[in-house]
Amino acid sequence: MVANNIAEPIDLFSSRGLRCTRQRRVLYDALAATKAHPTADQLYREVIHRCPGMSLATVYNTLEAFCRVGLALKLPGADGSAHYDATVKSHLHMIVESTGAVEDVPEGVSEAVLADIAPQLAREIEARLGFTIRQINVELVGDYHKP
Repeated sequence: MVANNIAEPIDLFSSRGLRCTRQRRVLYDALAATKAHPTADQLYREVIHRCPGMSLATVYNTLEAFCRVGLALKLPGADGSAHYDATVKSHLHMIVESTGAVEDVPEGVSEAVLADIAPQLAREIEARLGFTIRQINVELVGDYHKP
């Protein structure tokens, strides 16, 4: 997302049924600009200087709204905190147990793993459970090797 392109966030939000407020725009721009998968607290500390007066409750509520309309993903961290990601296409995440960090698996590896999930398996899950699969997310939980 281009931070200084006014039309883009307005169109993006309106296509999802959200008003494009200054606070939403600042939060989305910050989330879309990072690969760090921040928590709401971390994102709040990142944006408070750009939007003084914004409350932590507004950050939480806005992130939940983004998740609800498909503009962000909410991911569990190893420490129990929720992390957020503006990359909503299917991809894999690593949850690092020692730090609580959430990291993206390299794109080529993500694509290879997701491609190996047989479409007929997804259709069988849908048929058995009466559930429509919109997206598949895979989390790898573990830690880096210690030297």
